[in-house]
Amino acid sequence: MSTADVRPNQREHILDVALRLMSERGAAGTSMRRLASACDLQVAAIYHYFPSKDALLAAVVAERQYGARLADPLPIDPGAAPGERLTTVFVTVFEGAMEEQSIWRVLIGEAMRGESTVVPVGRDLITLLEPAAVGWVTEAVPELSNPQDLAQLMVGQMLTGFIRTVFEPDTDHRTIALECARPLAALVDD
Repeated sequence: MSTADVRPNQREHILDVALRLMSERGAAGTSMRRLASACDLQVAAIYHYFPSKDALLAAVVAERQYGARLADPLPIDPGAAPGERLTTVFVTVFEGAMEEQSIWRVLIGEAMRGESTVVPVGRDLITLLEPAAVGWVTEAVPELSNPQDLAQLMVGQMLTGFIRTVFEPDTDHRTIALECARPLAALVDD
């Protein structure tokens, strides 16, 4: 069975392989020709679905449907202390982000290498993440008068946690999440 037969939807298959290649080699190191070869397709088939590498990268991120997923309800115990509720939200969101770490690796790694094609895609993702964080903080700690500031700190702590997972690969993700959530929880428990 060829690689192209793995998934019934060829476009989805191409996106899966593209994500894998980009997370291993970066966007710059993933040519359309290399992608076609890895998919057991002709290059023309790749261009049929994606007219450029920019369009391919945007589709890889869009395929993950972050906008819809960021709106999913979180497991908040309304009877818990504010810091505990916020910690639960942070850990839940962080663990979800870790499930998508290949996307984050591509976006952050390529942006740091100056790959301009990832900048609008990353900006779009941050544009989705910031209001979602305000919603999470508002839901978790409704007694706050200004959830925007704490939400901004939460996004920063998530990125800090992700960087820690890169440089501390032997540290459990949940441990990192709890450590990153601790100062946030302290802000609402004071």
